[in-house]
Amino acid sequence: MESPGERLKRLLIGISLCLFLIIALAMLDGRLFPSGIEGEAITESPLAVIVAVLAIVTAAFALLLNVAKDWPHDSLPIDKWFSREKEGAMRLRLKEEMEDASVASLGSSWARMEMKHLESKHNEEE
Repeated sequence: MESPGERLKRLLIGISLCLFLIIALAMLDGRLFPSGIEGEAITESPLAVIVAVLAIVTAAFALLLNVAKDWPHDSLPIDKWFSREKEGAMRLRLKEEMEDASVASLGSSWARMEMKHLESKHNEEE
């Protein structure tokens, strides 16, 4: 089973390839450079610039995910949403987090119960 990070990388590669194809078709059709001079970088349509920037950003992000596949788990900020861990490592980490959470809630529950008991005992003494 693939990690969510691998799935995100494949999705970003697909999106960037589609966007690059759209840019290439627009260039061939003459819509990206309407004057016919290929040296001009400014287009008449701001949508073409947006599509080009989006294609570059998605390709760069997919490349970053590919380079970071061997990095440790919390080295990228996106690891909180799309983990790059293998399934076995992810299961172990989640089990440890669940055990830590259950011990923490047990401690806070115990403290609340003790606080109520002390308050009731203090009210009885008065």
